[in-house]
Amino acid sequence: MKMRLAPLVAVLLGAGCATAPTGPDPFAAADAPVASAVPLSPASYAAAAALAARGGAPLDIALAVAGPFDGRAQRITQVNQGAEAPTASRVTIVRDGLLDDSVRGLRWDVALERTQAGAWRIAEVKRAVRCRRGADTERFIAGPCP
Repeated sequence: MKMRLAPLVAVLLGAGCATAPTGPDPFAAADAPVASAVPLSPASYAAAAALAARGGAPLDIALAVAGPFDGRAQRITQVNQGAEAPTASRVTIVRDGLLDDSVRGLRWDVALERTQAGAWRIAEVKRAVRCRRGADTERFIAGPCP
């Protein structure tokens, strides 16, 4: 017996399951250029480094670096070097619509390397901010915001 999926797709589309977004794109902040970023000291992400040493996954490690999320939109991108057994990973977290009157968004770039033992090690963390006001509101900068 052959099943036809076209009517099901039409029903789902008609039911509003695939609606066009309204208003500004909440993920457009992830595409904002980065003018500058600040490298963070290992002391500022010690808990994330401990999670990495215990065998945490790159995404979990990066989220531990960034901390809790209080905002409107979050986009996470992970790029691995190697498919089945990656030797390095880069995770970028971009948050927008923060509940702050001066900082609109934050961006973390977390570079991880696989150790000889197989766990991950944080090689570098950079952070940038996107300001709500001031001369540079369209790019991420090292900060601080006015």
